[in-house]
Amino acid sequence: MPKRMTSKFHRKRQNHVLVTVLGIMIVGFFSSFIFAQNTEVRELSLQSAQEYAVQHSYDSTRSLLDIQAADKRMKELIRTGFPQVNSNISYMNNIELATVLIPDFIGGNWDEKIPVQFGTQHNANLSFTLNQLVFNGSYIVGLKAAKIYRQLADQNYERTQLDVLETVTNTYYLILVAEESERVLISNIDNLEKTHYEILERYKEGFVEKTDADLVQISVTTLKNALQTIVRQREVAYQLLKFQMGLDLNEEIVLTDELEDIIQQIDISEATNTEFDLQQNIDYRLLETQEKLSEMALKNEKAQYYPTVSAFYSFQLNAFRDDFTFLEFEEDWFRTQVLGLSINFPVFRSGVQKAKVAQASIALKQAQNAKVQVSQGLTVDAARARSALDSANENYLNMKENMGLSERVYEVTLIKYNEGIASSLDLTQTNDRYLLAQSEFIQAMSELLTAKNRLDRLSNNYQIIQAKDK
Repeated sequence: MPKRMTSKFHRKRQNHVLVTVLGIMIVGFFSSFIFAQNTEVRELSLQSAQEYAVQHSYDSTRSLLDIQAADKRMKELIRTGFPQVNSNISYMNNIELATVLIPDFIGGNWDEKIPVQFGTQHNANLSFTLNQLVFNGSYIVGLKAAKIYRQLADQNYERTQLDVLETVTNTYYLILVAEESERVLISNIDNLEKTHYEILERYKEGFVEKTDADLVQISVTTLKNALQTIVRQREVAYQLLKFQMGLDLNEEIVLTDELEDIIQQIDISEATNTEFDLQQNIDYRLLETQEKLSEMALKNEKAQYYPTVSAFYSFQLNAFRDDFTFLEFEEDWFRTQVLGLSINFPVFRSGVQKAKVAQASIALKQAQNAKVQVSQGLTVDAARARSALDSANENYLNMKENMGLSERVYEVTLIKYNEGIASSLDLTQTNDRYLLAQSEFIQAMSELLTAKNRLDRLSNNYQIIQAKDK
């Protein structure tokens, strides 16, 4: 091959290799960029989780649609009192005209009847009708009820938000508790495995019995099994939190708040000494709204006794043809106009309306009774929730102290064991008590947070309820 051709061949090959390498680099860059985007982890504090949930959870979305539906129903009711316009076009082809008998007044024989046909074969009609409601008792009551119904939809949305906040907050706490339990178990396993290794070394030197190492190994195995259970529970809790928030279940999230920090922010004195206000409880306000709707229902049934007044206007154009010549506009169309007023009086209904009024009156009394009953029940629930929070706080403080004591006892026992004063049984027993104290402390933290969250739900004490999207 000539030298010049060889040089060109090598240059082309080098260029091809360079383009290929650049292409791989570009594809790799964008692939890593896309992968980095897809693997981005969402960090969630408790407040950010709550804020996201009240805006994007499935329940909040459904409740917002209920508000929109209530708006449409209210507009529908209002517009039934607006002018209603109807138009009609009709055409009739009399293939055979109707025959009637009339006296023979033409021939003068009045006793005889002659058959005659009236009308034309082709008839057309154009009509325009306007109806306007002037007075209707049910319509007036309905307008007031529509506003209350819209208020009910708003309150249901608020209640949904509170329910979402309560469940998301509890699940957030559940994850933090699971992670704290996981951390404690890992720490205990590490310590025990270290102790187990030291005992094995002492066993090899003949200072301790093999059973000493076996006892510690049993504890290690038990803790590892418990750790696996906690890890699975934590994974399920993460999925549950994402579902409650309305997040994609495949999205990676990490919680940024610490369990101890959240507890330190709780003002027990303020929470337990604040007087319970029924008007701050959404369930009570919903019952008040239901009572108003029952009052409107009773007024509506009573309004059925009132007359209904409506006005109407009608305009018609009629054409009569022997031939189908309606498109020839120079021929005559005959006009008719009517203006009128219609008053409908309910006279006798066989006692049906009276029975409906009685039923609506009973329904109102039932709503009033339910409101009183629930108000009393909510007051008791609030007192119980405050008491539960007090008890949970005392238990938390006691368990915290117990855990500290158990830790010191375990450390002393470990020192004694290493010095040959305490037995392996003493060591494992004190370790078990220490682990139990840690578990009870974590459980006390969980109960304290749950009690506070329950009181917040009753008192509507969440601060991040968002404005409704109207």
